[in-house]
Amino acid sequence: MKTKKIVAMLLMCAVLLSNMSFMAKAEESSAENAKDATTETTETIDSTENTTAANATTVKSKTTAKNNNAVKKKMKKGNVVTYSKQELRYMATIIYCEAGNQSYAGKLAVGIVVKNRMESKKFPNTIKGVLYQRYQFTPTRNGALNRALRTYDKNGFKTKEYSSCLKAAKEALSGVKTVKVGGKTRNMKGYYFFSRYVSGCRLKIGAHMFK
Repeated sequence: MKTKKIVAMLLMCAVLLSNMSFMAKAEESSAENAKDATTETTETIDSTENTTAANATTVKSKTTAKNNNAVKKKMKKGNVVTYSKQELRYMATIIYCEAGNQSYAGKLAVGIVVKNRMESKKFPNTIKGVLYQRYQFTPTRNGALNRALRTYDKNGFKTKEYSSCLKAAKEALSGVKTVKVGGKTRNMKGYYFFSRYVSGCRLKIGAHMFK
C-alpha cells in the first residue's frame, strides 16, 4: 500500500511539473510575439515618418525651384526677352550713376555694354557680378551705386529725373543692341568698354568713348 501511494504521489508531481513547464513556454512565446508586434509597429512608424519627410523635401524643393524661376527669368519668348526685377534694379542704377547726365543714346549705350559683358564668357554672367568685378565700375567703389540703389528702392526710378535711365535699362535688358547717334544707327553688339577716354575708341557719345 505504501509503495502504491508513493508511486501515485510521484505521478502527480510529474504532471504538475509538466503543466508548469507548458505554462512557462506559453508565457515566453506570448512575450516574443508582443516584442515582434512592437518592432513591426516601430518600423511602420519609422517608414511613415521617412515617407513624410521625403514628401516634405520634394514639396520644398519644388517650391524653391518655382520661387527661383519667378525671381529670375531669362528665356526668349519670340522676340521678347524677360528679366528679373533685381536685374532691372541694378541696370537702371548703374546707368544713372555712369550716364545720368548724358543723352538717352548715351544711357542706352552704357546699358548695352553691361548686357554685352553679361553675355560674354570673358566676364561674369550676372549683372551684379559684372558691376562688382574688381576695378571695373567706379560707382561700386565710391558709394554712388549704393546711394542710387537706396533711391531706386524708395521710388523705383519712376520720377522724371530717373525715368529715362529706367527706360534705357529695360531696353538694354530686352536685348536692344543699337543706338542712334547723329542720325545714324550704330550696332553695339561687340562693345565691352566705355570711359571718358578709351584707347582704340570705336564710338563716341557725349562724354563717353566706347569700344
